[in-house]
Amino acid sequence: MTETESIRVEKIREKIAQMKQQEKAIIARDKSRQRKERTRRLIQNGALAEKYLDCEGMNPLEFEKVLKGMVKNKKSTER
Repeated sequence: MTETESIRVEKIREKIAQMKQQEKAIIARDKSRQRKERTRRLIQNGALAEKYLDCEGMNPLEFEKVLKGMVKNKKSTER
C-alpha cells in the first residue's frame, strides 16, 4: 500500500469512528426522549387516578389494593 492510500484508509477509519460516536449520541438522545415521555405519561395517569379514584394521600400499597379490587370486579362482571 502506498503512502497516499494508507492516509486515505486512516481518514476513512477516523470518519467511521466519528460516525459511530454520532450514532451513540443519537441513540442516547432517543432513549432520553423516550424516558421523558414515559415519565410524563406516568405522572399524568397518576394525577388522573388520584382525581377520579379519590386516592389522594394514599400510599402505593393501599392504592395497589384498590386497583386490584377494581380489576377483579371488572373481570367478574365481564363473565
